[in-house]
Amino acid sequence: MATGVLVAMGAVFGATLLVPDPGAGVRLLRAMAEAGMIGGLADWFAVTALFRHPLGLPIPHTALLPRNQARAAKNVGRFLRTHFLGPDQIEARVRAVGPARLISDWLARPGTAEAVARELTDLVEMLLRTDPPPRAMAKARAWVRRRAGTIASNAAIAGQVAELVKSGVRGGVAGEVFDVVRRAIDENRETAVALVQENSRWWIASRVDRSIADLVVNAVLAMLDDLRQTDSRMRQDFEAAFDRMVDALEKEGALNRAVGEARDNLIRSGAFDAALGAVASELRERLRTRIAADPDAVAGPLARLIRDTAARALATPEAREAADARIASLAGRIVGEAGPAIAVYIEEVISGWEPEELNARFEAEIGPDLQFIRINGAVLGALIGGVLFGIGALVG
Repeated sequence: MATGVLVAMGAVFGATLLVPDPGAGVRLLRAMAEAGMIGGLADWFAVTALFRHPLGLPIPHTALLPRNQARAAKNVGRFLRTHFLGPDQIEARVRAVGPARLISDWLARPGTAEAVARELTDLVEMLLRTDPPPRAMAKARAWVRRRAGTIASNAAIAGQVAELVKSGVRGGVAGEVFDVVRRAIDENRETAVALVQENSRWWIASRVDRSIADLVVNAVLAMLDDLRQTDSRMRQDFEAAFDRMVDALEKEGALNRAVGEARDNLIRSGAFDAALGAVASELRERLRTRIAADPDAVAGPLARLIRDTAARALATPEAREAADARIASLAGRIVGEAGPAIAVYIEEVISGWEPEELNARFEAEIGPDLQFIRINGAVLGALIGGVLFGIGALVG
């Protein structure tokens, strides 16, 4: 179209030259066609000079885009990074989109949560085939150590330990202990008698010593039998005394200190790392075996968990607004940190194009607009030519 307008201007100009005795109207038309040709040719030159040498002639300051490809690529990358990839811009744009609502609606569609769960299951199965990196394991152990040292206070653990000990004594533990002690004494009666005889007066007859020893042993056995009975008064007194002792240890801080020392020693010990490694290895192997045997058995519950969690977490406007804020902040931070790398990538891609490819891509995007510049130049030139002819006629 632009070339057609230029050809039409040239045809009109040529036709007016063939008129033998042109009047004012013909001369006006000739002036307009002449000026239109000049404007169209000038704009054709300018548009062509952006991409290549007009008519193949190495005229200075032509083929501007290929000659300045590297600088143009760098400027495009910097322009995008400055005006499109700023953290605040990305955050505001993402927040305006409302990603929480989009995610909630997307996961609510039939089959979406299942597809996500299958992808996650495949990813987990792939990760479980290889051992985790040593650095990752070291970081995981360090995190578990920190959590183990702060997950509950020593006082809280000491309180639980105290209740556990008292409950154990009130249960069958004390009875078993008393039973063991009774059997030991009964089976070693002769040793008890010998001890009594060794510590008795020399003037007491051995038969008396024997009788006294038997009485002592029998009395101790009777007392142990009474302690073994959970409903006996002696057993109740013993349990009450034991409870008071444990409470005193807890109140005085002895139990608290013991728990703290035990926890610190456990966390610092190699056995703790070995136990963590064994548990992690066993869990990893069990999960890998289960996924390999029946992936749907893992993907199905995971899909329900994803769907239900999204529904509950994004159920209210306040929750969605909070989620939008977190997602927007994360997107702004990620894009902000990746902005220089994105700009460098764009710069490298544009710089790597061949000159013909560079021209073809830019012409495909802005070529039509540039052709309208040529049309406007021809039309505007014709109008200016007509105005100048009119001024000249009036002045002359």
